[in-house]
Amino acid sequence: MEFGVIVAEVYTVIYYKTLANIRKNLGYSQEDFAKLIGCSTDKIIALECNEEQATYDIVDAIRAKFNLKNAPITETERNLLLNSLFYFKSAIDYGDYKKAAELKPGLEKSVKSSYSPSTEIFYDLFATAYYWQTHNTKAYEENMTALNRRKSEFSARHHFYYYRLIAAREFAAYRYDKALESYIAAEKLDKDTKWGDVGFYYGLGRCLSDMGFAKRASVYFRKAKHLSKWQKIYEDRPNRFYDAELDGYLAYNLSKIGESNEALEILYKRLEKEIGRVNANNEDIGFVYLTFGRVYRNTKDYDTALYNFDEALQYLSEESESYKVNLYHKALTLIDSSNISEGLLCVDKGLRMPLNDTNKVLFEALKCSVLLSDSESLEYMERTIMPKLLEYKLYEEAVKYSKVLSDFCAENGDYESALEYSNTALEIKEQLYEERVEGGL
Repeated sequence: MEFGVIVAEVYTVIYYKTLANIRKNLGYSQEDFAKLIGCSTDKIIALECNEEQATYDIVDAIRAKFNLKNAPITETERNLLLNSLFYFKSAIDYGDYKKAAELKPGLEKSVKSSYSPSTEIFYDLFATAYYWQTHNTKAYEENMTALNRRKSEFSARHHFYYYRLIAAREFAAYRYDKALESYIAAEKLDKDTKWGDVGFYYGLGRCLSDMGFAKRASVYFRKAKHLSKWQKIYEDRPNRFYDAELDGYLAYNLSKIGESNEALEILYKRLEKEIGRVNANNEDIGFVYLTFGRVYRNTKDYDTALYNFDEALQYLSEESESYKVNLYHKALTLIDSSNISEGLLCVDKGLRMPLNDTNKVLFEALKCSVLLSDSESLEYMERTIMPKLLEYKLYEEAVKYSKVLSDFCAENGDYESALEYSNTALEIKEQLYEERVEGGL
C-alpha cells in the first residue's frame, strides 16, 4: 500500500496591529499592499481584523518585499520582544544597571523595527526608569516630555508604569501627597490585572511609611513580601536591596503599631540571612542593625537600641545615607534617655558631615530642641526650623517639635503660646496626615 505525501501549509499568527502599522507606515492601501505581497485584499482585511491566520509564505513575502528582516511580525516574535523588554525592566528594578546598559542598545534597535507603537511606549517607559535610576536627568526629562505627548495612545498597562514613574519622582522630591496620588492611580489599574510586583508595593509602602501611616504601610510591605519573586524573575538571584530594606521597613512599621515581637522575629531572620551570605553586604547588615535600633527605641528599650545603633555604625560606610540616619536616631535615643551631652556630640558629628536637606534640618531641629532656653532660641525654632520641617514633609518631626515648643512655653508660664503650639501640632497631624486618605486608602 502506497501512502501519498500530504504537504500541509504551515500557519502562523500575525500580530494584527503590527501588520496594519507596517502597511500604514509604508503608505499603502490594503488593496495595494495585497497586490505587492501576492494575496487577496480580503486576506489582508481578515488578518488586520485578527480573524484569520497567515501562512509563513505571506510573512516571508512581507519581509522580503519591504526589507523587514528583523521586524517582529508574528505574535511569537512580538512576545519574545516583550519578554526582552520586561527582562530589561527587571534588571533596572533589581539595580543591575550594567546589565540594563548592555541590553538597551539592542532593544532600542529591535523596538524601532517593530512597527508597534505599544511596544515603543513600553520601551520608552522602561528607558525613562533607567535614566531616573542612573541619575541621567537630561535624558529622563526628554523621555518624560515625549511620553506626555503620547499619553492619548497609552493602554491601561502603559498608564500603570507611567504612574509609577511619576510616583518615584514625587517621592524623591518629598511631595508625598502627589506621590501617593500616583501610587493609588496605579493600584486601581492593578486590582484586576495584577501587574504589581515587589518594587511597586515596596514603593507604595515607603511612601505611606514616610507619611506616618504605619498600619497601612505594613499592609503593603506584607504584600510586597508575599509577592517577592525576584529569584524567579531575575536569573535566580536574590534581590539584596529589597530583601534587607523590605524586611527592615516592615519590621519598623510593625513596631509602631504595637507588633514588636513579630518585628524582632523578622529582623533576627533577616540578620541571620545577611550575615550568612557568601560575600555578605556590609551595608545591608548595617541597615538591619539600624532597624533593630529603631524598633527597640519604639519599645523604649534605649540600652538595646543604642547597642544596635553602635553595631550599625560598624558596618555602614560614612558616605551612605543609612549612616547619617543611624547617627540621628542614636542621638535621638541618647537624648531621650537623658544622655544629653553624648547626644549632642552625635548631633555635632552629623552636622559636620555632608548632609542632604532633610537630614540637615533633622539634626538642626534636634539640637535646637535640646538647647531651647530663651526667647531667641524659641524664635529660631519657630521661624527657621518649623517651616523647613513642613517644607520637607517631615510631619512626624513637625508634630514632635511643636510639642517641644508647647512644653517649653508652658514651663515658662506662657500658657497662651503653649496652647498655640499645641494646636499647631494637632493641625499638622490632622490636616497634613488624615486628608491624604481621601484617595481611597
